[in-house]
Amino acid sequence: MKSFDTHTVNKTDLKNYFAKTHEDLEIIHQVKDKYPVKLTPHIEKLARESEAIRLQYLPHPKEIISYGTATPFEEGKKASKIYGLERLYRDRVLITPHFDCPAYCRFCYKKSRVMRNKPNMTIEDINKAVFEIGNMQEVRGALITGGDPLMDKEKLFYLLDKLTALSNITEIRVGSRTLLTTPHIFTDELCDKLASYTIPNFQEPEKSQYLAINVHFNHYDELSPEVIEACYKLTSRGITLRNQTVLLKGINDSVETMSHLFQQLLRNNIIPYYMNHCMPVEGSDYLRTSVQKGLDIYKHLCTESSTSIPHYVYAPSGGKVHVGPDSKFIYEKRDNLNLIKVKMLYDAKEFKNIAKKELPPMHWESEDGKIEGYYIDGRDD
Repeated sequence: MKSFDTHTVNKTDLKNYFAKTHEDLEIIHQVKDKYPVKLTPHIEKLARESEAIRLQYLPHPKEIISYGTATPFEEGKKASKIYGLERLYRDRVLITPHFDCPAYCRFCYKKSRVMRNKPNMTIEDINKAVFEIGNMQEVRGALITGGDPLMDKEKLFYLLDKLTALSNITEIRVGSRTLLTTPHIFTDELCDKLASYTIPNFQEPEKSQYLAINVHFNHYDELSPEVIEACYKLTSRGITLRNQTVLLKGINDSVETMSHLFQQLLRNNIIPYYMNHCMPVEGSDYLRTSVQKGLDIYKHLCTESSTSIPHYVYAPSGGKVHVGPDSKFIYEKRDNLNLIKVKMLYDAKEFKNIAKKELPPMHWESEDGKIEGYYIDGRDD
């Protein structure tokens, strides 16, 4: 049998980097057919230098093994009558104007949307969504997410113009990873335009409106000069950047790596906001630690400056669960899965009323009316 030349394979196509045998290469081809691969020039440049970047973006033979679901955290959401609009909580809505991303993360919990050529919201969809949001008087916040909304800037600005005209919407967040994937798009013109949506009202501060950007950095290798410069262009104009890190095996699952990342973020005016446990999306098992591993890291973070302590959460389909330094977990074993049983803070009847749907799979209503459910834990072996 012809020997396997790893160097030649990797040089020909970086996407085959994790193929060490002919069998691996065949499996990676299967993985790419099921979960497409997409890189930007900047990500490809970083991936050639950093294993932490490669593990996030390049297909791996272990992706073919999965106990997860295509729609973790998505199963409790109503397929809205208005395309691209979702509401799960009383005080905020989620809007997805663009369903594609510049590059595909292998652990993305929206694999059933991203990577699948989903149609984007039309202007008519946006107009319908904004009209409905204007009638939701309990809603004060809007999260514009994706995909990545900054892939269609003209449509994003149209949506922002409409939202800031609503009297009930005062808090707008834009979720984007373009600061990492395509930092060159953050021109002075773009940053000035985004900053214009933060509208203070000095006489009546309760009527002030702001725009923040939820960014996504998982490792300090991502903080290249181009990325830091793009972030500064935003923060220097008064835009808040809040970072959402995902805990990933072999990438940042150590006290040293996570502390280093958060310290670098703080020094560059980026708030460590969430440390998310990697959701049980299909194909991501090899990147998922246990929740306990995250808690061990979190306990150490709690001994450092309070500014560097994010919220540590894991997310069953019924809603986010905040982990504290004294949290204890109740485990059950089922079908070779480690399940964490949890009682959430959310009211089951309110959830069903807002979502217009019954509770998601593996969830039920407790005796006192709260949501209880199971979360598929990761493994540390």
